[in-house]
Amino acid sequence: MAATNRERLQAVVQRNVTDQGFTQEFCHFHLSVAQKLWPVDYFNGQIAKLKPEMLYKQRTQDDKLVVDQYPDTEEFGLYANLLLDGILMNAMSTLDTLAHEIRMLYRFNQVPHNIYISTIKDCLTRDHAHCALTVYLASELAKPWFDTFATYRHCTTHESLVGPNIRFEISAITKDLQLASLPLPGNPRCRPFTYKRGRELKSYCNRIRKDITLLVRHAYYCIINDIKRVHNAVPIP
Repeated sequence: MAATNRERLQAVVQRNVTDQGFTQEFCHFHLSVAQKLWPVDYFNGQIAKLKPEMLYKQRTQDDKLVVDQYPDTEEFGLYANLLLDGILMNAMSTLDTLAHEIRMLYRFNQVPHNIYISTIKDCLTRDHAHCALTVYLASELAKPWFDTFATYRHCTTHESLVGPNIRFEISAITKDLQLASLPLPGNPRCRPFTYKRGRELKSYCNRIRKDITLLVRHAYYCIINDIKRVHNAVPIP
């Protein structure tokens, strides 16, 4: 099986760096990025399985447990937000942990006290303008998907509620209650929420999972090429 970009980068660093302290610190962040991608996958999977029966009300009638097909919509919405918060927080944390890896692998004239994916991108632009990683991150973080993602993540961090608009429907054949959709607000900073952008919780979270995973994979690909360009010097001068 061919090595992944993650495995290739780790091999390149371990092969070319003799400072064990540097290698251990790099491996700490390198493994942390992989660890952060796990909950992104986990919460996306939980969101994909969201069904109204998960929160059906249960009551007792004549010593029998009866399931009432009318879920508490407020509780269902809060639960959906819990899962959305989980994927957004871990997705951004993945990128910010990647920023710490980048901080180690490139030599910078000055590094900010707070290291995030956006601040390390600015450092790359200043000190490594022609590197493959710089060009890639400048392009990717300027795309609309990242701005939308960052806005949702900011709101879940500071307000805790993005507020999917829950829509249920009754099956005409089985009469079972079904989850029609969980639309996301176009701009969660503007209230009352509007849903004109057509975003939906399950498809959006799956898209974010793919975007974050691809960004990390391609960032590693660019870093490997940048290291090759300077004849395997690490940190990259």
